[in-house]
Amino acid sequence: MIQALKAFLFAAAACAAVAALPLSAEAAPAIPAEPHVALAMPAQYGPPPWQRCRWLRERARELEYRVAYAPPWERQRLEWRLGELRHELWAACRW
Repeated sequence: MIQALKAFLFAAAACAAVAALPLSAEAAPAIPAEPHVALAMPAQYGPPPWQRCRWLRERARELEYRVAYAPPWERQRLEWRLGELRHELWAACRW
């Protein structure tokens, strides 16, 4: 009895999934016909790259100052963060 109920529920779910699929050949394709058009659009969100680079440089200067005057138990963490920040600055702003 339970086996038959499980089989019926599985068949019903499979039929519902198949019924939800589009049957027409004119359905919208998953990939746009002209992908180069989508690549040519500028980014809509986030600051321009030069603003990000400027912010990274200012943040690096601030961290250098904080490392210079930090107590010994905070220096290692700040130096590690400064190293990460310098790496991001090097990777993003070396045009």
